[in-house]
Amino acid sequence: MRRGVVGIGLAAIVSSCAGPGLTRSWPVMGTFARATVTDPDPAAAERAVARVRETFGTVDAAMSNWTEESELSRLNREAGRGTYRIADANLAACVAAALDGAARTGGLFDPTVGPLMTLWGFRPKTPRVPGDAAIAEAMARVGAARVRFDRAAASVRFEREGMEIDLGGIAKGCALDAARRAIVAPRRFGLLDLGGGLAFFGEPPGHVVDVDLRDPRDPEASCGEARLPPGITASTSSDLENRNVIGGVVYGHIMDPRTGRPAVTAVVQATAFHTEATISEILSKALFIGGLDGAPAVLRAYPDAEAVLIVAEGDLLAVVASRSLQGRLTLTRPLGFTPDSPRFTLPAATMTGRRVP
Repeated sequence: MRRGVVGIGLAAIVSSCAGPGLTRSWPVMGTFARATVTDPDPAAAERAVARVRETFGTVDAAMSNWTEESELSRLNREAGRGTYRIADANLAACVAAALDGAARTGGLFDPTVGPLMTLWGFRPKTPRVPGDAAIAEAMARVGAARVRFDRAAASVRFEREGMEIDLGGIAKGCALDAARRAIVAPRRFGLLDLGGGLAFFGEPPGHVVDVDLRDPRDPEASCGEARLPPGITASTSSDLENRNVIGGVVYGHIMDPRTGRPAVTAVVQATAFHTEATISEILSKALFIGGLDGAPAVLRAYPDAEAVLIVAEGDLLAVVASRSLQGRLTLTRPLGFTPDSPRFTLPAATMTGRRVP
């Protein structure tokens, strides 16, 4: 795969891995998808891309909260009145991962913030700043601890009506993981990109992938590069693009479930690396919301993950990364960053059995 800027939707990183491949892109899940597949058999590569496209479409049909016909919408209508049993296996797995992520991150990531997203006018797009009473009322319907989920039975029940599960912060990761599982094959490798969330698969030549971090000051440029093992996924969270500006005040779309308000943090951009795209998505949101002080606890909850945070410090930006990235992360555009960037002060990943050349 040749290097190239991933300029799609909320894309926050660019990436590369060696070798030519068949590349196709298409709109899905409110953004754009791109699949690059390298396979000795060109026809097999075409079939793999078709399977990726089918999987993304299936996940979207099940997990969208923008249509009343999806199973997620049906779940949200019924789980407040009684137990709902999930039929779609990918949806069940995604709900399980989201609720587990809420528990592990101490509620920094929370899939029940849907009432807040609606209240603040991010869904649908009707920007407004609600009052304290309205926020308090919505908060009474927020909280993953109020969801009763039986993993074995794939059943869900809400403690009160009006709650909902919003998978907007994780569904793309679930789709990437499902698609990778669907196309694994010997001698096949490549990259899946869904709205800027990345999932590498297979063993590329050199057995390594390079992931470049987008410069938050310039969406078309990268500011650093990390060398990572094959099979890695990456997710970046930032409120630089999807935001409401009301009365000259900027309100980001990443909601802090602890306050009922858009997250306010010195973290400008949070990128997480993990072998599962679902977990990378959870981590990037939790790291953004928790800020630099909360990052160590979040990463300790997922000891095989790594992270890179870009943090505002006065007029400069600082890059703060996992200690295990030392020697594998470099700044390629240092102008405007603190002289000591990158700082390798976040917990190191175990990366058991995943040596990076």
